Amino acid sequence: VKVENNNSKYYATTRPQNGYSPYNSYYGKGIYNNNTDNTIKVTAPVSSDIVFLLKNIYTGKTIRNEYIRGGSVFRLTGVPYGKYKFYYLHGKDWSANANFKGGLAKGNFLKNKSVGKSNKTFDCEFEEGYYGTYELTLQLRSNGNLTTVKSSENDL
Repeated sequence: VKVENNNSKYYATTRPQNGYSPYNSYYGKGIYNNNTDNTIKVTAPVSSDIVFLLKNIYTGKTIRNEYIRGGSVFRLTGVPYGKYKFYYLHGKDWSANANFKGGLAKGNFLKNKSVGKSNKTFDCEFEEGYYGTYELTLQLRSNGNLTTVKSSENDL
């Protein structure tokens, strides 16, 4: 699959494995607290791969960016204490060479690409002294239990 974008040609490449962090060059390596059992279990939509991003709402820093193949489950473990917001980029035909955030990083979907986030101020909280697990099942349909709004790569 060849796609014209900004006068450059991008080709679909091999889909990354679950847990691959395509944007570490932009956000930095994932932040973990191995002294916690805090976990977020994410189920990707059946029809689309995603890059799931977890942003700390106090610092504004994205602490994880995880590729998750459509229909599969991935667990983000060792999540540090704090309040977080979920963002996700989804689509088909991954290209390791396509621009992300206007070329600040590489890797993006070539077809049916969209960016989403919940309409909440924050999506989960892990309080010091406690641990927990959040489960999130992303389904690309109306009337689900998580109301999402369109977003853009600028929000990521």
